Amino acid sequence: MVVNNLDVGGLEKVVLSLLGAMDPSSFELSLVCLKGAGAMHSEVRLPPERVLVLEPESPVNLGVARVDVAALVSLRRFFKRIRPDVVHAHNFAPLIYGGIAAWSLRPRPRVVYSEHNQVNSASARDLMKFRHYAKLADEIVAVSDDLGQTLRNRLGINRPLRVIKNGIDGRRFRFPKRVEARRALDVADDELLIGTTVVLSKQKGISDLLEAARLLQPRLPRAKFAVAGDGPLREKLESEAAAKGLSGRVHFLGYRSDIPDLLAAFDIYVLPSLWEGLPLALIEALSLGKPIVCTDVGGNREVIVDGLHGFLVPPADPAALADRLFHVANDEAFRARAGRDGPLRFQTHFSLSSMARRHEELFVELAGGSRKPRIEPCVSSS
Repeated sequence: MVVNNLDVGGLEKVVLSLLGAMDPSSFELSLVCLKGAGAMHSEVRLPPERVLVLEPESPVNLGVARVDVAALVSLRRFFKRIRPDVVHAHNFAPLIYGGIAAWSLRPRPRVVYSEHNQVNSASARDLMKFRHYAKLADEIVAVSDDLGQTLRNRLGINRPLRVIKNGIDGRRFRFPKRVEARRALDVADDELLIGTTVVLSKQKGISDLLEAARLLQPRLPRAKFAVAGDGPLREKLESEAAAKGLSGRVHFLGYRSDIPDLLAAFDIYVLPSLWEGLPLALIEALSLGKPIVCTDVGGNREVIVDGLHGFLVPPADPAALADRLFHVANDEAFRARAGRDGPLRFQTHFSLSSMARRHEELFVELAGGSRKPRIEPCVSSS
C-alpha cells in the first residue's frame, strides 16, 4: 500500500481497514508513506521491516510530474527488498512514485490505483497529467459508480477498471453510549441534535450548513448543531458561525476519537459536501440507523436511497438543506423507519469484510496466484 500519509481522512481510514482486514495467511502486507507518517500512523500493526516512511525533499521536473528522486530511489530499494506482487497506490502522487518504482523492477509488480475522490477537485492541468500517468496502473479501482463513470466518460480512461465500494467495520458501532454522549454535549432530552463528522475543508460545505442553521433558528428553536472534526477552515468557520449569531447553537467539537458514541448522540446526520467519492461518514451514520440529509454529489446516492434512509438535496443550496432538515426533524415516523432500514442496508452493501474480500480477489487475480514475497532482514533505506 502506498499513500501520501496517514493523516485523518476517509482514504486513510480505508487503507488502515484493509491492512487490518486482509487474510494474513495469504497476504503479507507492507505500507509506504511518502510525506511523513500522519496522525493515524500509530494504528498501523505491521512489523517495522514492512513499513517505509519518507519525508519530502526537493522534487525535480520529469515532464508530466515533479518527483523527489531521493524518495523514488528509497522506494525502489524498499520494493526490491520486499519483492511485492502488487503495489496498491492511493491518490495521484502515490501512483507516480509507486508506479515508476514498480515498473523499474524485473520481475515487475502489478500496479493498482484506487481513485477515492481526487479527480473531483483536481485542476484541468492535473487531470491532463493524470491521463498520462494512469498508464502506470494495470488496473484502476473506483470507490463508487459515480467515480468510475467520471474516469471513463470525463477523463477517457481506458485502463481496466472496477468499482469496489468502501466499507467499515460495523463492530465498532455495536454498543455506542448515546445517553452519556448527549450528556457530555449538554443536550437535553427534548432537544434535537443535528451533527456531522468531517474534515473542515472547502469540500465539506460547512458554510452552507451554517447558513441552513441560521435559517432554521426561528423554525426549529429546539435544534442544536454539532460539527466534529478539524481542518484548515476551522478558525474561519467558527468566526462565520459567531457572525451569524450561532455561537450557542452550533458547537465545533474538534477532532474526536469517540465517533461511534458521537454519532449515536445525533438525531439527524447531515453532510453538505460540494463533491464526494463515497464518504465513510455516511456509511457510519447508516450503520447506526441515523436519518441522513446530504447533498446529491458523488457516491452519496449510492449510500442512501432518497426518501428511505434520508434525503438528497442540491449542493450549495442552504435553503433546500434547511427545508429537508426541518422536514426530518418533524417526522418521527420517518426517523424511526430510517433507524430500522439503515443498518440492514449497511450490512448488505458496505461491510468491511466485503470490501476486503473484493480487494483480495483483485490482488490474487493480478498476481496470477498467491505467491508470498520474501521479507529479508531490514536494511537502511537512506
